[in-house]
Amino acid sequence: MEIFYLFIVIVLIALAISDLVVGVSNDAVNFVNSAIGSKAGTFRTIMIIAALGVLVGATFSSGMMEVARKGIFNPEHFYFREVMIIFLVVMATDVLLLDLFNTAGLPTSTTVSLVFGLLGGAFAVSTIKIIQAGGTMALYAEYINTGKVIAILSGILLSVAIGFTVAMIVQFFVRLLFTFDYLPKLKYFGSVWGGIATAAIVYFIFIKGAKGASFLTEEVVTTFKQHTWQILLITFLGAMAIFQLLFWIFRINILRVIVFTGTFALAMAFASNDLVNFIGVPLAGLESFQAFKASGSADPGGFTMELLLNPMRAPTLYLLIAGIIMGVTLFVNKKARTVTRTEVSLGRQEEGNELFRSSSLARGIVLIGININKALTFILPGVALRWIDTRFTKVKEAGYTKDKPAFDLVRASVILIVASIIITMGTNLKLPLSTTYITFMVAMGASLADRAWGRESAVYRVNGVITVIGGWFFTGLMAFTVAGVLATIIYYGGLVAVVALVILALFIVYRTHVIHRRKEKEVEKLAEVTTSDEPVDTLSIHASSKHRIDIFVNQMGSFYERAVAGLVNEKRNQLRKLGKEMKEIQKEEKTQRKIFDRSIRKMDDISVHAGIYLLRVMGQMKEARGYMSQIQALSLDYVDNQHPPFLTEEKTVYIGLAAMVKRYFEEVSLFIKAKSGIDLAHLDEQEAALHLKMDELKVNLIRHLKHGEISSRKSMAIIDLMTMTANLIEHTSSILRIQKKFNKKFFREE
Repeated sequence: MEIFYLFIVIVLIALAISDLVVGVSNDAVNFVNSAIGSKAGTFRTIMIIAALGVLVGATFSSGMMEVARKGIFNPEHFYFREVMIIFLVVMATDVLLLDLFNTAGLPTSTTVSLVFGLLGGAFAVSTIKIIQAGGTMALYAEYINTGKVIAILSGILLSVAIGFTVAMIVQFFVRLLFTFDYLPKLKYFGSVWGGIATAAIVYFIFIKGAKGASFLTEEVVTTFKQHTWQILLITFLGAMAIFQLLFWIFRINILRVIVFTGTFALAMAFASNDLVNFIGVPLAGLESFQAFKASGSADPGGFTMELLLNPMRAPTLYLLIAGIIMGVTLFVNKKARTVTRTEVSLGRQEEGNELFRSSSLARGIVLIGININKALTFILPGVALRWIDTRFTKVKEAGYTKDKPAFDLVRASVILIVASIIITMGTNLKLPLSTTYITFMVAMGASLADRAWGRESAVYRVNGVITVIGGWFFTGLMAFTVAGVLATIIYYGGLVAVVALVILALFIVYRTHVIHRRKEKEVEKLAEVTTSDEPVDTLSIHASSKHRIDIFVNQMGSFYERAVAGLVNEKRNQLRKLGKEMKEIQKEEKTQRKIFDRSIRKMDDISVHAGIYLLRVMGQMKEARGYMSQIQALSLDYVDNQHPPFLTEEKTVYIGLAAMVKRYFEEVSLFIKAKSGIDLAHLDEQEAALHLKMDELKVNLIRHLKHGEISSRKSMAIIDLMTMTANLIEHTSSILRIQKKFNKKFFREE
């Protein structure tokens, strides 16, 4: 029996390492998005600073370990066997949920995952105990620490509201002070802002946070408390002097230094608050196992867990090891960058491609915001409004011809300072606040105050925020449910259930890794093409048009033939595979459109006229692909619903039609590749022959329908197929005629 629980401890430690990896991948967005979004430094420099902050912050997290031990459930009412089950399912749930969210690129909360995982696991085990004892629901109050749970959840929600509001107010006034043309103001206000920022960070992290440090004695902590104001004054004056000297002597951008300092502070605050989410449970499980083994008890179901009520200060070595693992993860795990992209995109100053679509709720919220803005405009004096507008006038960032920062260093410094202060305050109160929630809402509040959400992008940004917040609630619900279900299974399934859980976790993590790698390749491909420095001239546009048409006609010919064959031969799997391929083609089409939109900025006047032809070609291809998708959907629907099968002679007729359509597309491909231009006479003949053939089939179909020789379902499907085919051919013909005009206008080809 002891070997079984030793195995669980080993699994807990392995899950702790995995949780550190996926957890920091998720939460890296919390402390690096401001530096990355503002391009305060290279990615490598930012990650080194963040890694150092994580390493130092890990040693300040000792006091937070109590949450995992007794913050959610009352351990004195549980036995060793039950506690180990709860700890195991919490860690497994945490790893799986965080990895899924990381793969999707959505920042979620490790704190919520931990709290609701503990709550779900404890609730499930408590339910089993109550049922076995024949008790009532009133006994839940003995098992679950409801007061602490409510306090933690209230703290999370309150900190989110505070973070958004405070960031919005601070950003508004800081922008009034610096404006977007902030460089000239740095020589007057930069050192003062740097002194305030440094003093605030020192106060909340090194003074208020000292009591959670594993390496500081009580005497040192007391000294910090007794001389707080002296330390703050010295810090403010010293930092201000240092910043001013750096500016005078080396002309160093003070805001860049503040952002680096804030990144370090926020990484440190993250580690001191969130490390409990990753290793608190495994350390509690290890301590429980050691106590059980030392007791000499042979009954894991009879050994109570009052020892978890005792205070615990985690060994500094364990904390340092955890910090090192998280620091290394920042460099090697690409999922951290995926999550960071989402938040940076939602807060960027410039318009562009949005990651999220619109929704009714987002449109309603934006409409309310517009009405509030109109009311404030009516109330405030016109002089004040005009002055504020001058302070918020955008200026072009110098030194960036491409790949501009998502926002400037002023906003980045506000986000970092406000977020680190709020998180550290929660840590001092021993409340495991969600660093994800706070930093995300601080970033959104600062973005709103900075007028980053214009009328062109507001609904998409708001819907993105709603999507992320919805994901937070989904995290809590899923963590509670999954942990509860797994706890029940393991309670009754024992070793077999534990082994099955480990195998399942490994499989899911592997699958999400494969999915994420595929998504990263798509992003890298888009980035590689859109950031190229190749000139966009008429020749390149013409070549691009011919290349796209050639790919298009080859795809359509093959797709059409496979769709018709799947329909008449009832090949369900073949049609489903075709549908998946067509969805991938549609994604590629969107990517190509993004590339074209970004390339417009590089065009000269002549190239713009050529680009119009390419745009028309792309529009016709989109319409044609739409009809091809309808043909595939029609065929799959007919086969899926088990409608009357096609007879042998019918199969011959429609497979023959498909062969004619494919030959037409092949001829189009040959004419597009021809260097002497496009002669449409032969293709017009083929097109006319196709329409004639389809009209003939329709006439025969109506005759058979009139005499009751064919089912209505089949006749409707064939008529729709003919109509969609005709539209597909017509749009392809339009593409050829546009290309011919393109050739004639720019290359004098007849």
